Amino acid sequence: MKNNYRSVIVKFFFIVLTVLLFAALSPKQSKAYIVGTSSFQDSIWIFNDPSWTVFSGAQLTLASFTVEGATSVTWNPVNGLYYAIVRVTGGPRRLVTVNPETGVCTDIGSMGGNFSSITFSPTGILYAFGGNGSGAFSERLYTVDITTGVPTFLGGPYSLGFDGEVIAYNSDDNFLYHWSGNSSANMGRIDLNTLTETLIPQSGAAHGEIFGAVYKGAGEFYATDINSRALTITTAGAVSVAAIDLSDDIRGLGYGDALLPVELSSFTSSVSGNEVTLNWTTSSETNNSRFEIERSSENRIWIKAGYVNGNGTTTLTQNYSYTDRGLNTGAYNYRLKQIDYNGNFEYFNLENEISIGTPVQYELSQNYPNPFNPSTLINYSIPGNSSVKLVIYNALGSEISVLVNENQNPGNYTVEWNAAGYPSGIYFYKLSAGSFSKIKKMTLLK
Repeated sequence: MKNNYRSVIVKFFFIVLTVLLFAALSPKQSKAYIVGTSSFQDSIWIFNDPSWTVFSGAQLTLASFTVEGATSVTWNPVNGLYYAIVRVTGGPRRLVTVNPETGVCTDIGSMGGNFSSITFSPTGILYAFGGNGSGAFSERLYTVDITTGVPTFLGGPYSLGFDGEVIAYNSDDNFLYHWSGNSSANMGRIDLNTLTETLIPQSGAAHGEIFGAVYKGAGEFYATDINSRALTITTAGAVSVAAIDLSDDIRGLGYGDALLPVELSSFTSSVSGNEVTLNWTTSSETNNSRFEIERSSENRIWIKAGYVNGNGTTTLTQNYSYTDRGLNTGAYNYRLKQIDYNGNFEYFNLENEISIGTPVQYELSQNYPNPFNPSTLINYSIPGNSSVKLVIYNALGSEISVLVNENQNPGNYTVEWNAAGYPSGIYFYKLSAGSFSKIKKMTLLK
């Protein structure tokens, strides 16, 4: 039986999960996602919850190593980082931190053995469990130094079953829950004070070997089994099926921050020429690192336009503003990507679409930023087909650079001037288009 199930395991990809609450598509509305990696594939994915459809994916990379897969991942609630056990070519499994959005891993150190599951306590203690068949580490519980990856023996062996060693920390009762068994996994609860294990009889839906588990609160765990199913299991052992026919065999669950840190009370916009100013207000913030401003046009591809730093943790009302300059004629949508210090994020969409129309008059805007070093942007508007010339002058009135000298169609334009080769001082820029002519002053400050 053992060889049969190991054969099944080798034939499938094993994915490591971590549940985190990520994106909100409107204020105060959050959505959960599942992040996973494969034990035999150098990939990391974000899955939609509860559908388990793929939301995004990235390649796992680790400098100086070839990553073959990752067997477990978990979230540290103290420093907000994700930790994983990765399999590398020609060496023992290593403890790393991993960015689930990019797949980039940072090496911590060799764990010295084939550990199958890791989980954090709320105080930042990392527990690891040795997989069945991993020699001296088999079915044994360890703590792990998160600065070196070195394990320290705690207790065991815990011979609850055969194969499929999975652990998950319950932050409500502070017990470590354990599943083991390759045909019908048994469930136990380890007392971390006495290091003794108590068997928990299971009821409800039948299941096979548990591949992963994570405590999701309110006395319930998410779990996955060898039959490509997602399960809900209570601390009393009641099992129900949450999803079937998963896209892969999902393995090793971890936990992400379940608290989205910002209460957004308003999000508005205003338009001036080819500039859009966004204003938003928060009524409270917890662990708020920053807001990234994202913009999309008719192609619906979101790009980062800029960012504004958050205010950490506060119960006071905070007002924010960002101006997006130099936009071309067209329709635009905006959203805020609020990111906390743990790396979790949520989205807030601007409800209305922004329209930048064809200019009705010539206009030359003040350069931005100003003062600048070494580059600045100059925006101008042309209401009709014109011969356009944009020239830079020094303080003596001498022409030093011609940025534009061509016929242009109606629209809004942005030109960058890089003054890296010029000394600090006052400069002027002049726009000539048809009968229109205007000069503005700017300051280069190195």
